[in-house]
Amino acid sequence: MPEGPEIHREADKIRKAIGGTECNYVYFYHDHLKSFEKELTGLTVESVEAYGKGMVIGLNSDFYIYSHNQLYGKWFIKPAGEYPNTNRQLRAELQTSHRSALLYSASEIDVMDGESIKEHPYLSKLGPDILKSITVDQIVDRCREDQFRRRSFAALMLDQTFLSGIGNYLRTEILFDATIDPSEKPKNLDEDDLQEFAKSAIVISQRAYDTGGMTADPDLVEKAKKNGEKRREYRHYLFNREGKPCRICGTEIEKINKSGRRIYICRNCQGV
Repeated sequence: MPEGPEIHREADKIRKAIGGTECNYVYFYHDHLKSFEKELTGLTVESVEAYGKGMVIGLNSDFYIYSHNQLYGKWFIKPAGEYPNTNRQLRAELQTSHRSALLYSASEIDVMDGESIKEHPYLSKLGPDILKSITVDQIVDRCREDQFRRRSFAALMLDQTFLSGIGNYLRTEILFDATIDPSEKPKNLDEDDLQEFAKSAIVISQRAYDTGGMTADPDLVEKAKKNGEKRREYRHYLFNREGKPCRICGTEIEKINKSGRRIYICRNCQGV
């Protein structure tokens, strides 16, 4: 599933392609949205914002399109009237005179007004977005809150009410970078440990956004490139690297199950 960095990057490319321009053609696949095709045609795209793993496209006349990519959704930008060569199914299209923003395979799409969008069942419950000006101290404070402090980090980091935008690969990478056992709980960590967790959460998420999904330290990435490794092999510290040596200590990386999802660990670095 695309995580916060991927959705923020998609929002950026949509904003660049069709932001500030008028939609001269609008299409929705789902029957309950068909009536909005005519209403939205002729309106201008005023904003495109990511919220955790969701996205909201704002148009004038108080219309907002909410989408969540789920597991397989993907946005494409193409010249107006052109479509990608893909087996995916087109779910939504916003076409301007020059560009089209095309959403494929996503199942969760809504059109709402400004008041309704605030009460959306996903958006209204989101915690702070890990890529939107959150500070180390704010994350530490959240770790201390009663509803979060007694839960394992493995479970907590998949809870979008805690910090939104973090998913399975970021969970693995952040906990490794902070040298935290996934079973550990915030209530058991001292101030320095919580500070390190918060710093890792921000740095790793921002790095993934900046690089298009890479989370490993840039120096380690360069070393791996020189050794002839491919991108899928060097992009992460641990994620998808089961059975391979930890890039820091050489211990064999393991894949375990925590909170119903796979997570990768280095028992030595994380003290598991």
